[in-house]
Amino acid sequence: MKHRLYLFFMIFLPTLAYSQLFGSMDILQADMLASVNKVMPGSSYRLAVRADIQESFHINSHTPREEFLIPTVLEFSSHANVSFDNVHYPEHELREFGFSEEKVAVYEGETVFWTEFSISDQFASDSLTINATLSYQGCDDNSCYAPQSVDLTMVLPVTESGQSIEWINKDLFGTLQATPSKGSESPDEMPLDFTADELRAKQIIEKGLIYALAAFFLVGLALNLTPCVYPVIPLTVGYFGGAKDTSRTTSFINALMYLLGIAISFSLLGLVSGLAGKQWGFLFASPWFVVAIAVIILSMSASLFGAFEITVPSSLLTKLGATRQGVVGALIMGLTVGVVIAPCAAGIIIGLVGLVAKLGLVVKGTLLFFVMGLGLGLPYLILATFSGLLSKLPQSGMWMVWVRKLFGIMLIGVALYFLMPQLERIHDKLGFLLGLLTLFGGLLLGFLDHAPGYTRGFKIGRAIFGVILIFIGIHWIHDSLQAKESQIDWIHYSGQPLESLIENEKPTFIDFYADWCAPCKQLDRETFTDESVAELSRQFNMIKVDCTAPDQATLQLMKRFEVTGMPTLVFMDKEGNPQPDMREIGFIGPEIFIGKMQKLLD
Repeated sequence: MKHRLYLFFMIFLPTLAYSQLFGSMDILQADMLASVNKVMPGSSYRLAVRADIQESFHINSHTPREEFLIPTVLEFSSHANVSFDNVHYPEHELREFGFSEEKVAVYEGETVFWTEFSISDQFASDSLTINATLSYQGCDDNSCYAPQSVDLTMVLPVTESGQSIEWINKDLFGTLQATPSKGSESPDEMPLDFTADELRAKQIIEKGLIYALAAFFLVGLALNLTPCVYPVIPLTVGYFGGAKDTSRTTSFINALMYLLGIAISFSLLGLVSGLAGKQWGFLFASPWFVVAIAVIILSMSASLFGAFEITVPSSLLTKLGATRQGVVGALIMGLTVGVVIAPCAAGIIIGLVGLVAKLGLVVKGTLLFFVMGLGLGLPYLILATFSGLLSKLPQSGMWMVWVRKLFGIMLIGVALYFLMPQLERIHDKLGFLLGLLTLFGGLLLGFLDHAPGYTRGFKIGRAIFGVILIFIGIHWIHDSLQAKESQIDWIHYSGQPLESLIENEKPTFIDFYADWCAPCKQLDRETFTDESVAELSRQFNMIKVDCTAPDQATLQLMKRFEVTGMPTLVFMDKEGNPQPDMREIGFIGPEIFIGKMQKLLD
């Protein structure tokens, strides 16, 4: 009930008010089409609504990603002895617009919504009238308009059994495929949004299992060129290079078990991702989770620059030493290598990991990552089988130090890959980055640096210093994630005469906004929080007019200032005269806004 009331106040009331005041914005043209020219009681047919959206506009999808955006909804009027199935909505497109920090889920161009309907045997009329309403919110690249709706009607003749029925609109209905209904999803059934990397991986998997297995194998092979593999190369060479007096057959079997151990470790990565489901994607939407991943990757980069060494614990090496010979030892070594590589590799192949998680591919994901592990371990199988090749590997030297630093730079790039999406939605980007740097510095300087020569007292002192830096970094990151509040002293219009809100000898600014308006929120977030804007606003009458569900007084004010879109920004001089050349519809940045304010003050 609460949801329906919300839709009523947020969609239908504003739509009614705007349509009475200004008429339709003519953002789209819609028509209703049936799959047959006649209908027969006791049968089922398809019905589609085709919307042709103007080139410069888009409408929100049925499941917009922002709560304040109005979804597109197709509803059919109830009819005795006629039942309608859930409406099938097309897949939305993700587009970037200046008024939103996130990509917006939209429909563009020709868009088709369809359903199936059934006619009862009890239907007793010579015609069937079907009424539908398509409700939507239209936007262009800069602003969104009031929600509106289109009413559609179709009359179909009713025929008796035995008479011929012609199937029509075959080109349209032949292309429509059933999709999960969008009428009554639970949160877990909502359609998924994919990143560009995940979409590419999804296309690979959809081409068939054999194709997907081959692709994942090649990805595993390519992982040998990443910095994740570097720490285990000496371990692998030392293990197989130290084996003496073994036949080629024995070397091959041991190498095969080593390869199997790596593949098992990677299959566990796929299993965990599949079991985690959508929650994995939700974790990466959290700034704090991304900060943790970035700190881990930066720490690995620091190790490659010589800050500390990533080594297998000596206790584990001692245990491995006792069983390092034979197939069991080779399997354990392979598992150890896989455990070292898999977490780092997950950061590099995040598109594959995220896709398996979002689609919940438990069995298939486990198999695909198992094959990826086989690709990663293939070179070791060849080197171990022909152990003489190990002696031909390049010997360590300064070139290896240079390669380590190259891989360290690559890992910094991986950390930036994770951080950039977060920076797009954080207002205080500098504070966020300084907080991350301070947190990482505290971890590195206080705990990770194990250079020789430190006294016990100095180690305690640096640990205390590291803890202080970590807490400062967390504090800065926390502050940067908090939304910055506007310092403007707004006057909120509530139906009183506008002149009573205007103080003489001051220019006036009026912001006509709505809760469903994304550019309005961008103005609040970026322009109205600017310190220079706030300072100049003290010399203005700053008035906000809420047009979400306008009452009669608000409608009259909107009519007076010819408000047709949100946000509408009106500037008036000190005498109360509107300045048409300064009027704006849509988002404008702080620099442009300041220029307009200064022009009125001069």
